Amino acid sequence: MDLRDKRVTVIGYGKTGEACVKTLIELGAKVKLSEKKRDLNPPDGIEVELGGHTEEFVLDSDLIVLSPGVRWDEPVLEKARSKGIEVISEIELAYRLTEVPIIAITGTNGKTTTTSLTAHILSTEKDVKLVGNIGIPFIGEVLNSKPEYFVLEVSSFQLQGTKLFRPKIGVLLNIASDHLNWHNSMDEYIEAKKKLFINQKEEDILIYNRDDRNVVEAVETAKSRRISFSFNNDSDIYTDGNYIRFKYPEFSEISIPLKGIRLTGKHNLANIMCASMIGLLCGISLDNLVSAIESFTPYSHTLERFLEYDGLTFVDDSKATNPHATINALRSIPDSKVLIMGGQDKGMNFEELVDELKVSNVRHICLIGETRFKLGEFFLKKGVRDFSIHNSLEEAVMTAIDSAKKGDCILFSPACASFDMFRNYAERGEKFKEIVYRWKDGRDNKV
Repeated sequence: MDLRDKRVTVIGYGKTGEACVKTLIELGAKVKLSEKKRDLNPPDGIEVELGGHTEEFVLDSDLIVLSPGVRWDEPVLEKARSKGIEVISEIELAYRLTEVPIIAITGTNGKTTTTSLTAHILSTEKDVKLVGNIGIPFIGEVLNSKPEYFVLEVSSFQLQGTKLFRPKIGVLLNIASDHLNWHNSMDEYIEAKKKLFINQKEEDILIYNRDDRNVVEAVETAKSRRISFSFNNDSDIYTDGNYIRFKYPEFSEISIPLKGIRLTGKHNLANIMCASMIGLLCGISLDNLVSAIESFTPYSHTLERFLEYDGLTFVDDSKATNPHATINALRSIPDSKVLIMGGQDKGMNFEELVDELKVSNVRHICLIGETRFKLGEFFLKKGVRDFSIHNSLEEAVMTAIDSAKKGDCILFSPACASFDMFRNYAERGEKFKEIVYRWKDGRDNKV
């Protein structure tokens, strides 16, 4: 892809936008930057507009590249497309600039864990680079990295702006209600996810969740070789609770023991199934595969049991930013529990979560954030009454502790985004732990 002397406008200047600008400069493009914020220090030598995306600035382009935080339906982008200006996402640009095979993983939940585990497994025998939505911009690696595989976590935002993107191996973990404040409908969200495999050919591979109706319907149009995973033994990959087993002809004699793994919860068994199959397809030996799964350490803020004190267990699941993730958390913790949840409203459907709350041994629910009153009204309508509404996370934590009994788990699994109160889910999780440790120190000092 020859971009020398092409007028390329980058929209958005976060970490990904910055990497785009740097790469495009290296490629000799005439780079322009449009950013809604005003307090930025972009590099010298490029045209810049701050405080918004004006038609005069943006439409004077041969190509427009979007950072993940920029909406696909921005009015100026609609105008650009109508004038024949190509608009693409950062991962589409990166894809066009590399010939390295790509393993791309998407889904409403589990992307980060599966992508990280896949890279961890492959790195035992292969040169791989972990990139994408996990926090390492793909575009920042393509010019200077020539690994055997790029292992890419990819979101619906990034997929929406692709055209030619074609991974060698694609994984579709699940599709549930999320980001409906961003996508205009559930159908639009699913269409974005389908771009994972829409350009795949017969020689490519798509691993998909046979237990997820949305996924099964979405992959019907896939032209690639499909490999299913499930908790039933009628799929290519399945688990009997003790082992992961394969009906796929090449690996039918192989089984992977689940004893000793650090990842907990049924949903993580699905993540392990996918990562294991990728490892086998890429030629990783069984010994290295099993060792990598056993040694893999879960990420912070994902069902992280960080403290057991005074008969209570505290779990930080701040990365649960949608109802589906919180449902997984509830199913992963059989003990009696007090749930702290709430946050930014993304227009999501909480019906299934309410159904799960009724059967998941939840003693009390503490509601926080922008959604607290909306959720409270919805819970009452659905017959859930053991909840309280709080104006701060600290207030909610103290109430959760007071509501708990010996042996209970205090589960922080918000089911909502963090941006109403925090910069991101990680800051939210750290704040939760800080409050808990401060409470513990106070108790210790009284002894």
